[in-house]
Amino acid sequence: VRHNRLDDWYYSCHFLGDPVMPGCWGVDAVWQCLRFFAAWRGLPSCRALGMEDVRFFGQIRPRDRTILYAVDVLRVEESDGEWLLTGRAEVSVDGVPVYSIGAAQVGTTLWQSDERAAMPEDGDEDAPSAPIGYDEFIARDRFSFPEIVAISQGSLVREPPPELGLLPCGLMLELGSVRKLAYDRAAGEGRVVASKDNSSQAWYYPMNGGLKPAALSIDAVWQLIGLFLSWSGQLGTGRALGFGRVELFGEVRPSDRRILYELDVTRVTRSEATGDAFVRGDAKVFADGRLILACADANVGCHKGIRYPDYPHSTELSRGGKVKTRLSDR
Repeated sequence: VRHNRLDDWYYSCHFLGDPVMPGCWGVDAVWQCLRFFAAWRGLPSCRALGMEDVRFFGQIRPRDRTILYAVDVLRVEESDGEWLLTGRAEVSVDGVPVYSIGAAQVGTTLWQSDERAAMPEDGDEDAPSAPIGYDEFIARDRFSFPEIVAISQGSLVREPPPELGLLPCGLMLELGSVRKLAYDRAAGEGRVVASKDNSSQAWYYPMNGGLKPAALSIDAVWQLIGLFLSWSGQLGTGRALGFGRVELFGEVRPSDRRILYELDVTRVTRSEATGDAFVRGDAKVFADGRLILACADANVGCHKGIRYPDYPHSTELSRGGKVKTRLSDR
């Protein structure tokens, strides 16, 4: 059980003007439950290894009260001194289910992969930036780091259309330079490549044993898809909807210089009835060339009329549960 707070730190940066608990922390909490179980049973220290069939059908808002993580441990296996634990989970808020996880794994040894990627040149943190028009925004094929920050603040596009999507800001912004954006509308496929300079002083290292939480790399994948949605002309508020499978092959450490994100968009659909859009894709995350994480069938939706700009006031959208729209938008 976790008691939700109106002023939890992530509500100020995920998202600006539309606070919602990052779904990645729900994923991380399930891994934490499994690791706690392993410690309680006297097993060696375990780390996150992967998840499958993760579905988000609701959200957690600042005015919600109690988050319940129900984790069933299905198997505890040992081979040659290495341990693997598998469970399934459901996350609910104030009695309403919002996430389901078909399988989650922790263990003593990460999955193995020899795959490597060429890392990009130095970043562009000092690049100049200025507001641009919406037509220029959707015509771009890359964005500098200052422009990504401006997107997270809602200040890059002059006179934006209603409900132009945002990225998380501050501590939750996982993207740096976006080096490639491509979209084949006829095929419904695309590609996004981004990188981020890694800092040994990043906020999460002291509180996570000197390792970057794997959940943040998953959130970076969702952020890539959210940016793709906005850039491809889909208006509305982005929400992570889950993924098919995540496997972990390594860990991001303070000594790493740069993180690389590669996303292949595999499907783009749009509801004619509501105007909501949905994107699925496969992604990989590398640190200094090493494969860290592979994510299959990541899913993000773009919904209209769900923003909560009145934070911290108590309004119709200040509580989560099932995703709902403003009464005025129905």
